[in-house]
Parts: sequence; C-alpha cells; structure tokens
Amino acid sequence: MAEQVNQRIESMIGELEQMRRTNLYQDEEIKEISRKRKEFEYRIQRRMKAKDDFVQYIAFELALLEDIVLRRKQLKMTEKKRDIEFAIAGRVNKVFKQFLFRFQDDIAIYFEYLKFCRSVGFDFAVSSIIGQMLQIHGDKPKAWQLASYWEKKEANNLENAASFLLKGIHRHPEADFLYLDLFEIELTNAFKAENDEDKEKSIKKADIVWRNGLKNITDIRFLFKICDIALKYAVDNSVTDAIKREVWSKRSEKEVWTYIAEKELEGYHWEEVEEFVTEEFQFPEQINFYIAAYEEALKQIPDKKLLTKYIHGLLAVNNSLCSDLQQITAVKHAWYFGLENGLLDNDMYEFGFNMLKLDDLSNEELSKILQEGLRNSPQCRFLWEENLSLHKNDENKMLSIIGEAGKSLKSDDLIYLWNYLLDNLESQIVFKNCYKRFQNCESSILLSLKPKFLMKIYEHNGLKAAREVYEDFVRTPPTQVDVHDVMIQIELSQEKPALKNIRKCFECAIQHHGQTNINVWMDYIKFETQNGNLQSAPAIHRRAIAVLNKDVVSDFLKAQALAKLK
Repeated sequence: MAEQVNQRIESMIGELEQMRRTNLYQDEEIKEISRKRKEFEYRIQRRMKAKDDFVQYIAFELALLEDIVLRRKQLKMTEKKRDIEFAIAGRVNKVFKQFLFRFQDDIAIYFEYLKFCRSVGFDFAVSSIIGQMLQIHGDKPKAWQLASYWEKKEANNLENAASFLLKGIHRHPEADFLYLDLFEIELTNAFKAENDEDKEKSIKKADIVWRNGLKNITDIRFLFKICDIALKYAVDNSVTDAIKREVWSKRSEKEVWTYIAEKELEGYHWEEVEEFVTEEFQFPEQINFYIAAYEEALKQIPDKKLLTKYIHGLLAVNNSLCSDLQQITAVKHAWYFGLENGLLDNDMYEFGFNMLKLDDLSNEELSKILQEGLRNSPQCRFLWEENLSLHKNDENKMLSIIGEAGKSLKSDDLIYLWNYLLDNLESQIVFKNCYKRFQNCESSILLSLKPKFLMKIYEHNGLKAAREVYEDFVRTPPTQVDVHDVMIQIELSQEKPALKNIRKCFECAIQHHGQTNINVWMDYIKFETQNGNLQSAPAIHRRAIAVLNKDVVSDFLKAQALAKLK
C-alpha cells in the first residue's frame, strides 16, 4: 500500500511545482497540501475503507480548486491552468470512481459525482454515470426519477427526462411519482410547443399517461395530484375536464368532497356542484360552492371529522375572498348545520359555544341550543358541563342534570362532572341531598369520589360530620388510600390535633392497604417521628416488614434508607 501511495504522491509533484513557480502558493503551504494529500491517500487505500475518508478527500480537493480560482483573480493570472486545475479535477474524478466502486449501493454518491462532472466540464462522463447508476439501482423507482430530474433540471433535456421516466414506469408500474413527473413533462412540452401539431402530440401523451396511471394506482390521492398538475398548467380543457369528471365519479369517497370543496375556494369550479347551492347565502360565489359541496357530502356521508374540516376550511378563508363579517356568518352557518345534524365533536361544540357567547345570547337561547346538542350528542361531556354551568344558581337543577348525564356519559367524563358539581355546590341542604344520592349509588366509578366527598363534607359540615362519613366509608369498601390521607390531613389541620384519631386513621389504612402499599407505612413512621411518639417508629417498621408482601419489602427498606439520608 505504501508503494502505491508514494507513486500517487510523486505524480502530484509537477502540479505542486507549477503552484510554486506561479506564486499561487508559498513553500509552507505546498508542504501542507502535500502532507494532507498523503494522509488522505493512505486512508482511502487501507483495507477497511470508510465513506468519510473519500468524502473528506474530495471536499479538500474541491476547496483547493475554489481557493486557486480566488487567488488567480487576485493575481490576475491565467497561465498553467492545465497543469494545475485540470490535474486536480482529474484526480478528483479518479477518487470519485474509486468511491463509487467501493460503495455502489449509495445512490447519493452518483449525484455528487454528476454535480462534480457538470461543474468542471466533464459533460462526456454524465451519461455513463447515469447509465451505471441505473444498471445497479434500476430496481429502485427513485433512481429513475432522479435520473429524469438530472436531465430536466441540469441538462434541460425534457426528451431524455421523459425517456428515463417511461423506462422507470415499465419496470415499476406502481410508482405514482413516475407517472406524475411524466405527466407534468408532457404538459410542459405542450405549453412550450411552437406549433399546434407538437402541442397536440404532447397533450395526447399526457392523456395516455394519467389514464395508464389510474389503471395501476388505486390511491385516490394520486388522482388529486394529477388534477392539481392539470389545473396548474391549464394547457388543454379536454384533459383537465376529463380528469375533473374522473374526480367527480369517485365522490362516494369523502376525501373527494373535501378536495372539490377546497378547489372551489381556489377558483377551480365543478359545474355539478351548482345544483346543491341554495339561494339563502349572500356570500361570494366561491364560498357558496364550497358550502354546497361540503353540505351535500355530509348529507351523503355523515361524518364528524368531515364537518370539522368544513369549519376549519372556512376559518382559513383568505381575507381577499370575503369580508370578516361574511366569514364569521359562514362559520356560524356551518356550525349550526353540524348542530342540527349531530355532527359536532366535543372540540367543535366547545368552539361554537365560545363563539356564540361573544354574541351575548340569553341563557334561554343557549339552553335551547344545549338541549338540541344533547339530543343529538348525549355522550358529549362538554355539553353537560355547559348545562351545569348555565344552571349554576339552581343547585337542585344541577343535581337533576348530573342524574341525566349518568345515563349517557363514559366513566371518566361522569367523574369529571361530579367533581365539577362538588366544586360548585354551596348550599348545605343541596349538598346533603347530593351525598344521599351518592350513598345510594352502587357504581364503583362514582365510589372513586370518596376522597372528594370527604373533604367537601368537612368544608360544609365540619369535623364531626367528616369523622362520621369517614367511619361510614371505612365500613363500606372499597376505600382508596386517598380517603385515609384526606382524613389524616383534616385531623392534622386542627388547632390541637387528636393523635388518637390520627393513629386510628393510619391503622385503618394499614388494615386496607398495608400488604401492598409501602407509602402507608412510610407516612405512619414519619408521623410518629415528627408529631407523635418517636419510640413507636421501630415497632411500626418491624410490623411493616412482617405485613408487607415479600415482593415489596425490599422497596420499603430502600425507601426507608433514603428517608434517613435526607
């Protein structure tokens, strides 16, 4: 390897000598260039080759080329280019070839090589590089697209670009992007055609491309992309109209209605939509068509997500299309349409009510809207919450509402509403009725509210009532750890805490949860250490080890050790 590297370094001597003679570089700079090249050559010749070695070597030489160009401008020098720049370009070309030979699977290298060849004028090598790439990577449809892209953007040769895409489609008839690129190229050719005959040929080719694409690709989004391209170029109405008819024929899919409605806002019109337009709207024509398309879609395909897209589209309407007042009116119309047809989801209900509140509607009007919403969407938590909020001053009515809500809501939503109710009750009488209803409830879901009820009983009726309720809860399991924690905190908050009662709470917590919950024991030990009898702590510690399940004893010991360190 050393001999091969030395031969390569020797071949660079003439080039370095010319750098010195032309005063482009000083002796020290030339030594550094020689040293770096020798280092890179050793790295790319070693047995275990790495991509970074080639990348860094090529980057070094390209940077050197750029620096030489700058120095020539400063010195106003043009001689010896063949001996210096051409020599460097030739070396980089050889390194690229080695790079490709070693890492043929990396398609990105081919395109870096193509860029290099184009930049130094090695145009003769481009076709062979692309051919080599396709020979190795022809099984990847992206390779054909990249080859076409190169011919289109870099070589400005649409004919070659189309040829690569056709070959790619032949091998990969399922690759939608090949059809899309070819369709766009043919429309571009039609747009640029200098005579009617050439234009007609390109239009016929474009027509064949999109129709063949539809035979092989069933994804509706492919048809939308084809339509976008046709509308963008608008070269020939026959092609565009045929594609629009194809889109309309797929309207059993809800995505088609969304696409057509959005295109109506952009000014691309489907005449079929006109029959669904009503005369009541005083909106610009494009918005009328948008509304008509969506509302017909929702009649045929009732779908909450589709309704949400309908409203979001109106919210995003460009200011140049209509006034703010017209936009707000259109959004309200869409929201009421969703309300009447039971198509609003929880977020849309919330959005609509916040919007309606800005209009200062009376409670009676809001109540009518809520009732209509609840008839269509009784499972919507937001509506029940708004209903409770609307009757905040009538606590008995709130109890009645939450009773009705319990018939329709999921467990988490029902618990949320009960928490909301408990936080907003002020009357002790109503609260007492609420608690009686809770006592008669057999739902394990609502029993999770025990800690909340205990705290509210204390806030409304005082310590004695809280102790009685706690005793009742303890006698009627299941009882959450939080119930004991709440009662302990209530007892500790008193001016003169009753230690006997607090210990009783801890003992109840141990009775119910002492086998699995290490925090119960930790809190008990902490209480005795800080507030009770310090000498009781070791005995509680021993009890804990005896009572806890074996699989959690080690966790308890670790927690105790950490607590002592703190």
